[in-house]
Amino acid sequence: MKRRSKAEWSLYVAECADGSYYTGIAKDVEKRIESHNNGKGAKYTATHGPVTLVFQEPQGDYSTALRREYQVKSLSKERKVRFVAGEKLPRPKRKAKMTFQRKKLKKRRRNQRARRKV
Repeated sequence: MKRRSKAEWSLYVAECADGSYYTGIAKDVEKRIESHNNGKGAKYTATHGPVTLVFQEPQGDYSTALRREYQVKSLSKERKVRFVAGEKLPRPKRKAKMTFQRKKLKKRRRNQRARRKV
C-alpha cells in the first residue's frame, strides 16, 4: 500500500485594506485567503479586510511553518515590507524555541532548583 504524502504547508503574508500585514500558515493558501475575505478567516482580517496575498513560501511540515510564522510575525513592519519584497531572512533553527516555550522552560528550571534546595 502506498503512503499518501502529506500536504505541504505554506507561510503567507496578506496585505489588508488598511495597509497592515497579516501573516499565517495554511495548506491551501488560496482557500485561506478566500475565507479571510468572507469574514471567516481570523478576527483581525475580519475587521481589516479585504486582504490580498502578497507573499507565499512553501515550508514542508507544520512545525517548520509554525516556527517561520513566529519569526516573521516578530519582525517590524519595515522589515516585513523588505521581506515581502524579496530580502532574505535566515531560516529559524530546527530546535528554535518560541518565546512562550522559553518562559515555560525557565520557570520549570527555577522550580527544580527550588525543590533541590529544600
